[in-house]
Amino acid sequence: MKAAGLADPTTEALAVVISHDCDIAQDVGAEPSVEVIVGRRVVVADGNFTYAKSARRLQLTFTGGTEHLIVDLLASRKITIPKEQLVGHKPVEAVKLTSGELTILQRWLAARYRRSAFPDEFDKRLTRTGIRDRLGKILKSAGTSIAAIYFDVDQGEEVSRTGSDEPYALAIYLLYSTEVDPDSAQQATESAKIAIRKAFRDKCLSQATGTWRDIELIDCEAISDRAMTVQQAESFKRWSADHVSLRTEPQQAMMRDE
Repeated sequence: MKAAGLADPTTEALAVVISHDCDIAQDVGAEPSVEVIVGRRVVVADGNFTYAKSARRLQLTFTGGTEHLIVDLLASRKITIPKEQLVGHKPVEAVKLTSGELTILQRWLAARYRRSAFPDEFDKRLTRTGIRDRLGKILKSAGTSIAAIYFDVDQGEEVSRTGSDEPYALAIYLLYSTEVDPDSAQQATESAKIAIRKAFRDKCLSQATGTWRDIELIDCEAISDRAMTVQQAESFKRWSADHVSLRTEPQQAMMRDE
């Protein structure tokens, strides 16, 4: 995948070529077009959009070259252009992705088609209770420390729920990155864990009766990206704040989406 082809790093608008190197090198007859995403430069990353947490929007750092950037990309702004239009243009050598950043971009592009899905009723309860909004704010505060959020709903069983007095059992695992500053990332994720537990208690736990409604948070843990086991990763579903439900996507495991 070629992702170093930024149009002009001195302007706000940036074009990222996302076609694979081999496709770019192919004859025009075999591969006549090149895929591009037009993005914009941002100063500070929003934690909701880093590490491919959102399938629709990505804020990606470019730190592999001499000039470091954060680029805001929208999946809806992916376009194809005739390969001939790139003749005479070269990638900006000062702006490059590291191998880890390239993996994030690849994962984000694939997530457009491989997102996890949850039961409609569970999705509605996240919104109705206000939990979805609280999670978004917590993720934003955590910045780039949290690489992913995994949900384990009813221990993977598909159980039909109707009234609020039949709560879903939910375990949340906050995967934090050890790539840059592991101690700082762990601290930020532990703070997010505390905030998430409080959000569920405030929204879903009756103070009068001590009973859960809508969604019962049975566990919320912070886990290092070096410590998550293959079994855990294949069992849990990666949650995105903008995911859609079973009505529009087939349900599937999201562990190894790279």
